[in-house]
Formats: sequence, C-alpha cells, structure tokens
Amino acid sequence: MADQLVNDLLSTQKSSDSGLQVALHPLPILEISDYITRGSQRGQKGAIVGALLGQQNGREITVEHSFSCKSEKNAQGFYELDEAWFLARLEQMKLVQKAPPLELVGWYSLVPKTGPSPVHLPIHKQIIAQNESAILLGFHVEGVLHPVAGDPLPLTIYESNMEADDSSKEDAGSEDKEMKDSEAPVKTSLKFRELPYTTETGEAEMIAMQFIREGGAHATIVDDAEKRILEQFDKKVAVDDGKGKRRAVSQQESKSKAAEAATATPSSPTDKDANLTKAEAEYMSALQAKFNAIKMMKSRVDLIVAYLSQLPPDFVAGKLTTPAAAELARASGGTYTVPSNNILRQIQALVTNIELATPAHQETLEKEILQETNDVNLVSLIANLLSSANEVREAAKKFAVVEAAKSQRSRPLPNFDTSLISEYSRGIELI
Repeated sequence: MADQLVNDLLSTQKSSDSGLQVALHPLPILEISDYITRGSQRGQKGAIVGALLGQQNGREITVEHSFSCKSEKNAQGFYELDEAWFLARLEQMKLVQKAPPLELVGWYSLVPKTGPSPVHLPIHKQIIAQNESAILLGFHVEGVLHPVAGDPLPLTIYESNMEADDSSKEDAGSEDKEMKDSEAPVKTSLKFRELPYTTETGEAEMIAMQFIREGGAHATIVDDAEKRILEQFDKKVAVDDGKGKRRAVSQQESKSKAAEAATATPSSPTDKDANLTKAEAEYMSALQAKFNAIKMMKSRVDLIVAYLSQLPPDFVAGKLTTPAAAELARASGGTYTVPSNNILRQIQALVTNIELATPAHQETLEKEILQETNDVNLVSLIANLLSSANEVREAAKKFAVVEAAKSQRSRPLPNFDTSLISEYSRGIELI
C-alpha cells in the first residue's frame, strides 16, 4: 500500500485551538458553483478565484457575499490577482453593500481534498495584505464529480497562520547541536488549518432558494436532450409572427406553417396550457417535478434491485467472503456482479433510513386520519341536510300559496237579491 502524501502547508495544530467560528450563507455557494459551471462549459482558461465578503466580529466571521476576480500569471508561472482591478472592484462592492456594511473576509478557489498547494500562496498573500485574518474557502471539484452518500458540502474552510517549521524544531532537539545556536531566530512559514463552519440563511437567501426551487420544478427528464437541442436549433430562419416581430424557426417549421393554418380551425387552441391560470400552471409544474422525482427514484431503485439480484448466490447465502465472491464474479464473465462492502453498507443505510419516513405510531396516526375524515364527512352530511331542509321549506311555501289560490276560487259569491236575476232573465226571454 502506497504511503499517503503529506501536505507540508497543513498545520498540525487542532482547529479548536484558534476558537474561530465561521457562518456560511447560501448565496456565496450559489455564486461559486455557478462560476465554476460557466467556466467549465465555456472552456475558460485560468484560475477560478474570487473574494468573500462578510462581517468579522472578534473571532466570529460571516460569509454573506462573493464575487469573481481577474487573475494573471506572474514571472514564476503562478496566478496572481490584478491588484488595480481587484482594489477597484472591492471598493465598488463595499459601496453597494452598505446595509449592513461588509468587508473582505477571505477568498475562494479550487482546492484538492489534500489541502492547499504552493500555487495558492501568491493570491493568499495578496488577500492577507488587505485582511491579515482572511480565510480560504476551498471548493473540491472531485467531491462533485464523484459524490459519496453522506458527505457534507464539497468545500473546506482554512485559516492561515505563521508557524515555526518542523525542521527547526528537529534541529533544536538534536544532541549534536551546539547550545550557542539556541538564540538563533526560528524560521516560520505560512500554514493552513481546517475550520469548522455552520450555515445560516437570511431573507435574500430564502428568496434566491425559492426562485431556484420554482425553476427546478419546470425541469424534465429527457434521455436524448442534447440531440433534441441540436435538432431544434439546426437551420434556423426568421419568420414574422403576425405582431410586427420576427422570430427564429426551423426551415421545416416555416414550410409547414401554411399547411397548418389551412387545416387548423380558428377555435382550436395551439397550446394546451394557454387557458391555465397562474395558480393552475404552478400546480402543474409542481406535479411535473414530483413525477420527475418519482421517475428518477424508480430508476435508482431498479438499479439497486438489479445489483442485488446479480450477486453470487453463495455470497448472498453467507457461504463466501467478499474477496472470494469478487473473484467468482470476475471469473463468471459478467454473469454475476462484483460485490462491494461499501455499496452494500450504503444500501443497508438507505433501507434503515426508509423506516424514518414511517411514523412510529402508525395505528395512532391512522386513527387520527380516520377521525378527521369522519369529521369532514359529517360536516358534509350536515350541510346536505340543511340544504334539503331549505328546499323542503321553499316547497312548503309554494304549496301554501297554491292552496290559498284554490280556496279563493271555490269560495261562494256573497248574498244578494235573487229577484233581480229572475227579472233580468224574464226580460231576456221577452226580447
């Protein structure tokens, strides 16, 4: 087994000895990840560095904002900050961030998990010239490319300090060293040591995270997304959209516009979501996001099931050890999968954590849900009963009006002299 490399720039002192506390906000993490992603996609050449802004109260440091910095190579081939550009940009950021007032508290860059290297020293010396207690936020790209379940954020915060070299201590403790050299100056060098940090969230971070969450709700899982994007932007032509504006469409789409206009009816909608309200559109986006999450979870579960089902049967039964089962799987020519204790531990942890999603008192929860359901149904039945009673009441009122009208029709005429009627009928006969 090869010996692990020891980083000479890392301090042997414990991080708890300094008492420095760092509070990290989400906005700098978003800016750093966005800067790294854009630089990777655009093929940016050069150092990925930036400044961290925050507040420093004694041994408490908050990292609230950040901005990318311009760098250039020096005579030794190492990257350094453009001093004039950096100072001007720093003053601009201080003028903008006045409530609360922020200052330079450190810088960030890509750092391997083994710790800072000599290529980081020139920029760090420029930063500590502005703030002697500046920190270094190292972003680990390997932690993003090869994530491990249970790992924290792929970053480490370092504090720098001038410490005595170990070589001088060894020379001082040597038996052959003369006592007259005891008053010689001790050689010191810049050392880094890791610092623990916590995460804090303010109102601005909450708004940003909410925006990102709503944007992610519109994301869809497409297997051949890159191919479809290339086909979409292939051979674009400009056409008039009928509102005095021109937009880019493909040649095939422009040729089929006339045929679609001839066959389509004026009342047929072109967009299924055109008549949805904002609330309905957001609801559909949330459902689409949940569908994508469930679809991805199903694919991951299928992968785990396929991995477990192809393990050697003797290994599953406990008759073989992991190395013996691995040799058997390699000799099978792909029939069995190679078992890995790390993967199996992760699967076991996943299965164990599934129980956390199930309530401890399932029967009590089901009873409460049933009680709430019965209450809702009872309220619905009472509402229906009151509605029926109102309808019966209205029908009774109408029935009373009809009966009153009938009784008035059948009522006898008032008493009057019948002799007048006989005389009137006798006169009609004479005529």
